[in-house]
Amino acid sequence: MERETLFFSLNKQADFESGGSDNLEWTPQGLRIKQTQKYGVRSTLRLGELEGFPGARDFAVGLYGRLFVLDEAADVWIYDQDNRYHEKLFPSGHQLFGSRSMLAVTGDMLIVADPEGETVLSAFAIGNSQRYWTLADYDGIRIHPLAAAADDTFVYVVMPFDVLTTEDGESIVPAEGRIGIVQIDRSGQCRAVMTDDKWQVKTDEPLRAMDKRFFAAVAGDSSVYVFDTADHILYGFESDGALKSRIYLPSLRFAGLAVDSHSQLYIGDSRIIADEGEDDRFILNLGQTGEWINKVPGFRGKTDKLMFDARDRMLILNEEEDTVTTLELQPRTQEREETGMLEGVCLTAALDSAEAENVWHKMTLDADIPDETQLHVSYFCSDRDSLIVNGSYTAVDAFIRSPGLSMKEKADALATFWSPPVINPRDALFFGAKGRYLWLKIEWIGSERKTPSLSKLRVYLPRTTLLSHLPAIYQEDASGFTERFLSLFGTMFDSIEEKIGELPRHFDSELVSGPYLKWLGGWLGIEVDEHWSDEQIRRFIREAPELYRYRGTRRGIEKMVEIYTGAKPFIIEYFQYRAMREAAELREITDQLYGMHPCSFSVLVTTEQAPTEKQRIMLQHMLDQQKPAFTEAHLIVLQPWMYLDMHTYLGVNTLLSEPSLLHLDPNRSMPSDTLIVDVDRDHRMDQHTRLGLDSELE
Repeated sequence: MERETLFFSLNKQADFESGGSDNLEWTPQGLRIKQTQKYGVRSTLRLGELEGFPGARDFAVGLYGRLFVLDEAADVWIYDQDNRYHEKLFPSGHQLFGSRSMLAVTGDMLIVADPEGETVLSAFAIGNSQRYWTLADYDGIRIHPLAAAADDTFVYVVMPFDVLTTEDGESIVPAEGRIGIVQIDRSGQCRAVMTDDKWQVKTDEPLRAMDKRFFAAVAGDSSVYVFDTADHILYGFESDGALKSRIYLPSLRFAGLAVDSHSQLYIGDSRIIADEGEDDRFILNLGQTGEWINKVPGFRGKTDKLMFDARDRMLILNEEEDTVTTLELQPRTQEREETGMLEGVCLTAALDSAEAENVWHKMTLDADIPDETQLHVSYFCSDRDSLIVNGSYTAVDAFIRSPGLSMKEKADALATFWSPPVINPRDALFFGAKGRYLWLKIEWIGSERKTPSLSKLRVYLPRTTLLSHLPAIYQEDASGFTERFLSLFGTMFDSIEEKIGELPRHFDSELVSGPYLKWLGGWLGIEVDEHWSDEQIRRFIREAPELYRYRGTRRGIEKMVEIYTGAKPFIIEYFQYRAMREAAELREITDQLYGMHPCSFSVLVTTEQAPTEKQRIMLQHMLDQQKPAFTEAHLIVLQPWMYLDMHTYLGVNTLLSEPSLLHLDPNRSMPSDTLIVDVDRDHRMDQHTRLGLDSELE
């Protein structure tokens, strides 16, 4: 088919947003519905299935996401979520604290607040369960812990400041008794008090009855929040102790309090419901000033305690089912604010054909439309750029771009003009589209996790089909069936012509990518796979003349390895170590390192140059292809070790430095062949015990 084809191409963000859009975002994959993050279930730990675990009473989250769970027997269990390993921190029957204790973790210390014990507050080393310090009173007032929380610097304990003892020996907080927070540093020293004049109990309250009445949490900016479940009041304090907020919540049975890294508050629902009833218990999400945000959609169930770990994962203790559920932020499709639906809409500015009564031909879309999602495209045409809208003569483009109107109002006002939507069009004809100007309305309809993505849209004009090549009698088909039928073949011919027109691009390594680029590389004898990036292949093609010129030489091998790995290798040839091999005392180690064959050479690369076994195999294969005839090429990957009888090269894979302590965090890893030496004098006979260095006799 030889005819002139004109088209408008919308393939940039500005093209689609020329008129206006709502709830859409531009990504490398195209324009799609905005994505947000909502909490969804990552895992559920069923504590009852752990060997020897009787039932949970409290828990805390420590470094690297490790859980510390207090059971009904007052044992503390450490659970490693990644390795699914659990063990007791203290021996059974330790009698250090009771089962009504509260746990908190600060750094490498476990804080235990025991309302019934002699040592009310205790700090234990997580590594060896040694006790660091204890604390029983503040400024002469005995500490009665009601809740506990901690950050990296301080421990915060909620306590009453007015406690009376009745004749029968029961401790009570009298009416109008004050409640506050004591701030304690990691050495066990009380540093400050946080309270509010209105933070008082209304009636006489036995201390034992106040068990789990208060929940405390610390935000990233060191703000402290305490939730009083009886009075339904949430108190917030600045890091300096000043009252930040006093929030009154609905009279529901809430429990648990947690603050994420964005200072948003989460409060759980601890109501007990009938077995046959629907579980409508939820987690409430509030802003830091108490404004309602949402319910957490990823969880339903009883909440006895809430916490966040360092990765902003929410952990929920349910004593009823003996579970700890972990929620993590997962990508979700964002609802459109105007409608509450999982959708987005775009109205384009007018496409101007510059010709009156132009008949628009068709549209083609380059889009990814997953299952359960749809793209709808509607259109209308006019020879004028102004129409009667809402009873007045209005410039359509100005109306679409009007900032004072919502996108829903704009679309509804133009509702009488739009054509019926074309659903999921890949290649669709326009019907009744006659006029100089064409407007498009594109609607994205997504699911909870998926959204369509539109990267390119083409609008072809004028109307030209194969119908004009048929006898006149067939051109008189009033139903338009013949034209629609022939458009299938027209699309196929157009596609073939486009491929023929783009054929020269496929021979330009700077323009093509993916399979075509690998195909070009195959012309030059490059055996590429998924580990070759497009840039590596392009560079290899650019350097091919020099590589073939120096094929089989040291320079050519260096260049080839540099192209693949990004850095030059070290090449050791026989003449470089021949003198060492002639010395009898060095011959064995030299042969072990480089080999004894005069026609062999070694190519040394670092682990950064070849981090995977697949890349090492590929490098060895390339060396075998590039090496001179009748020679052997040995690939050696230098490890970051300091073994003096192996490949140790100062400044390459070995460094001399002063000794330093090893610090690990979630962004660090420990390599193999690492020797760890204790620093603390922990008095254990099986852990690098060196008299006078890390151990002593008493």
